[in-house]
Order: sequence, then C-alpha cells, then structure tokens
Amino acid sequence: MRPRWTSEEVTLLKRLYRTHSNAEIAEIIGRKVSSVVFKGHRLGLSKGARRLKEMGQENIRRRWEPLKVKTADKKKPATSKK
Repeated sequence: MRPRWTSEEVTLLKRLYRTHSNAEIAEIIGRKVSSVVFKGHRLGLSKGARRLKEMGQENIRRRWEPLKVKTADKKKPATSKK
C-alpha cells in the first residue's frame, strides 16, 4: 500500500491537473494513474477546456490509428512465392 499523499504531492497535483494528462502526472509524482484520478476527484479538481479537447483528440487517435494500420495491411496484395 502506498503512503498517504504528502502536502508537496497534493500541491503539485493541484498545479498540474488542469493542463496535464493523468498519466503524465502519475509519472511525475510516482503514483498510479488511478490514484491521481481518485485524488483529483476527491479534491474537486477538473481539467481545463483546452486539456479536455486535447484528451478527446488523443483518445480518438489512440483508438483509430491501430484500425488504420489493420485496414492498410488487409489492402496489401499477397506476395507470391516462386
């Protein structure tokens, strides 16, 4: 079990929460993403409008890029062995 949040960690979380992803914050602080999300929620923190838009675009890229690669692979003609 991870120790309680220090005042320094909470201060850093409050400073970064609006502009950074939860994954980035977790890496900086050295905690799990779920811990960052939960603590942010408990503190009543919210993401800024710009960050929410960026997160939406990141999620779309993350979901659709693998599909584009799979589709491109299917369209490639099979190579014949001689």
